[in-house]
Amino acid sequence: MKIVRVTWWDALAVAMWCKHTEPMAPQVCVTVGFLVAEDADHVMVAATVSDDECVAAMQIPRAMIRAMDDIA
Repeated sequence: MKIVRVTWWDALAVAMWCKHTEPMAPQVCVTVGFLVAEDADHVMVAATVSDDECVAAMQIPRAMIRAMDDIA
């Protein structure tokens, strides 16, 4: 199973009063883990895997992925 580093844009939520004109920059995130699943629309990366299960998995939409590099 491949280990990958995924650089992706996260959605930004603001839970306080702010001006409509204040700029909001995309939040750039980096996730490293086992590539446990992928299809045309998403990749799934997990922190821990066993023979047939995983835990702490994150599904990331491909449209938000800026780069995905193989680590091992």
